[in-house]
Amino acid sequence: MSERAAPSPAMEAGANPGREGPQREHPGLPRVVTSEALLAGASQLAILHDRTIYFLRRTRFGKLILTK
Repeated sequence: MSERAAPSPAMEAGANPGREGPQREHPGLPRVVTSEALLAGASQLAILHDRTIYFLRRTRFGKLILTK
């Protein structure tokens, strides 16, 4: 059985995941972005962090893996 995390308070309060806005209802909480918004239909995304490229990849089982 798969366990899923409960929605964050930002999502429960009606925040729009995947979109940034000038005002955030809960400034102390991290911004929520959906994996669909990040990947935009692709199976892999390259992320540049401190001059190193990482890859966020969706597996065939629907999981996410971040590799260097």
